Amino acid sequence: MSLGIALTRLKVFSINKAIFSSIGRVIFGPIIGYLLILYFELEGFAAGVLLIQCSMPSAVLNYLVASIYSPKKIVDSVASTIVVSTLMSFITIPIVLFFALKYFN
Repeated sequence: MSLGIALTRLKVFSINKAIFSSIGRVIFGPIIGYLLILYFELEGFAAGVLLIQCSMPSAVLNYLVASIYSPKKIVDSVASTIVVSTLMSFITIPIVLFFALKYFN
């Protein structure tokens, strides 16, 4: 619930940077998760959970940490990335769930 409230207050300031970093997050996250599954030789439930967790969008915790320790320009960029990656996750998470349930169940 707090994530939803925080997302309503965030605004997209630099759309190009936000799209670029969000694509990196939602594309490279599952790839890194899959490589970790191979490296640690995980199977079943643990492999599926790791893949799904690595596929999640950027979180509001990143925004909170940035707002405490970073200048305003970086905070705006982090907020933009959170909004865009959350919107992109509506497409990517069902795809990742399909593969996680099919191959790691």
